[in-house]
Amino acid sequence: MEIVWLIVGATVAAMLWFGAARMGSRSFAVLAQGLVALLVSAGLCYLIGSGKTGGYLAGIIGAVLSLLMLIAAAAVAAGALLRWLYDRLRPPAPARAPLRPAWDLMGVGALSALAVILSAME
Repeated sequence: MEIVWLIVGATVAAMLWFGAARMGSRSFAVLAQGLVALLVSAGLCYLIGSGKTGGYLAGIIGAVLSLLMLIAAAAVAAGALLRWLYDRLRPPAPARAPLRPAWDLMGVGALSALAVILSAME
């Protein structure tokens, strides 16, 4: 059971960093793309899981991965909100350069794709 909480904790930590880093560099388009990727994968995992029939706990992996993607999307939004709040409470500073290339967005996309693939394989 500890491994499950480790996976959730690592996902939340990575997504908090993604949201805070993108808000800090004011890369709103990349931040929105990450949120859309997570929300679309959550919807796909749910639809795939709900379409499974037969067997014991059919579709449970899709439901669990859908929940994980929703938690990840909430962590991205929380990271962006915390960074926005931090920027409002400190003296003005120049914007940091955006992260190039967008390795973090590629990681979010890979996580989303992996969740959908695992949901479909169940």
